Amino acid sequence: MPIITPNVLMVTREMSGDRRYGLGRSLMPVVDALSGLGWRVRYLCQEDLPASAKPNRQRWLNRLNRLPWIRTKVHLQHLVAALTERLQMGWYAAEIAREEGFSAVHLHDPWLGWGFWFGAKVLRLRNVRWGVTEHGFGCYSRATHEDGLTQGPLAQRWLRRLEAATLAAANWVVAPTQLAVDQLARDLALPFNPTHWHVIPHAAPYVVPMDQTLARAQLGWDLNGFHVIGVGRLVPLKRFDILVGAFASLAKRYPSLHLHLLGDGDRSSFQQQADAAGFGDRLHFAVVEDVQPYLAAADVYASTSVTESFGLANFEAMVAGLSCICTAVGGVPEVMGRGAWLIPVNQDVLVGAIEELICNPDQRQALSARARVQAGLAPTVASVTEQYVQLYRQ
Repeated sequence: MPIITPNVLMVTREMSGDRRYGLGRSLMPVVDALSGLGWRVRYLCQEDLPASAKPNRQRWLNRLNRLPWIRTKVHLQHLVAALTERLQMGWYAAEIAREEGFSAVHLHDPWLGWGFWFGAKVLRLRNVRWGVTEHGFGCYSRATHEDGLTQGPLAQRWLRRLEAATLAAANWVVAPTQLAVDQLARDLALPFNPTHWHVIPHAAPYVVPMDQTLARAQLGWDLNGFHVIGVGRLVPLKRFDILVGAFASLAKRYPSLHLHLLGDGDRSSFQQQADAAGFGDRLHFAVVEDVQPYLAAADVYASTSVTESFGLANFEAMVAGLSCICTAVGGVPEVMGRGAWLIPVNQDVLVGAIEELICNPDQRQALSARARVQAGLAPTVASVTEQYVQLYRQ
């Protein structure tokens, strides 16, 4: 009997260049670890689609957008575009699983899972186990709605029923925190968490220690300034307007105060807000691949997000031993524990927390020490990989 190499197809809707950001940032260490254990792993993303895929999808969208109940509603057109993209990617994953003989398929959002489930039925895939990771807090329609993909009550109900059916058909469902799993069950109106739902957190990233002064010199920062850093896409749900507003209250009293926002998106509103408060020259933006030098150079990390399933940027700042102020939303309290100063989504409270850390170095050092202790409890890449191995082999 031939020996079958353990194998898994990882499926995301990202581009290949995104592997060092966001989802890919947490997945790639696991992919590498599985490969090191002798598994055959393929990371399937949008750039792997055939050249004809995008034109074909656009033709379908053009037809759908001519329907009378969609033609005049821009938010429905955006929703249909997002669904079509994920359905196509999920279907393509089913084709690849059949052609290349994958026995396990892991889809990293439930709409991809819906596309794969449908494709697997049509293509009559046999002996392929598959599952979904929910990376948002709660159900996916909630997460995408909060991220700007507007959905009315009817669309929400329909999408939640579809998501519940997809997750019921899957062999496994994963979320990175217990709080996220519990919220998912509530959103889908389930009386209890199904037995095939699992919590698998992100692994602690490897951090190379770096001297703060050296890091600041490397980045061209003011060596004697007080630097606060925020990391994430410049989108409404991250509420960076609260962070910039807090600096507007503090900037005149603390002329050495600098704010650094690392993330892609529209900067104009934040710059205007800072200019109006007179600290526009102390608000800095960057889009970077490696955040570690920035974390090493900063005095404080701040997150003002209104929702996080896990909060990977928060986690990385804590593992780096940075003093962290984070809004206590979603799965953040479970991940950060005592390793962060947890606050509500409130600008006045944030002002008080930042000012306390500016004025009290001992408090800052104590918070940094707590971050290191909490980070020491985080799972390693090896332990997280073992959880995935058990998941795929069940």
